[in-house]
Amino acid sequence: MKRYMLWAILAAFLLAGPVGCGKKEIEELTAKVTQLNKDLAAAKEDLAEKSKEAAEAGAKAKQVQATVDAQAAEIVKIKEERNKLKQDLAALKKKKR
Repeated sequence: MKRYMLWAILAAFLLAGPVGCGKKEIEELTAKVTQLNKDLAAAKEDLAEKSKEAAEAGAKAKQVQATVDAQAAEIVKIKEERNKLKQDLAALKKKKR
């Protein structure tokens, strides 16, 4: 069965003859490849630019997060100080009575 299929394919190839591209088709394909290479180069350039922008945005986000963390720590310190002062005030009021 395999030999039969092999002979059938070989016969079909010999009957059809070698199929090739004409000069015009080759030029069209070459032009298409050239255009696709240009598009690829433009896409790579755009990707590099977007990657750079993403890296800059990431760095800025880290700076902002650091600022937020510092402010949150400062708020915690201030609240602790406020609570201590409230306790001191309550203790002073108790002593006055």
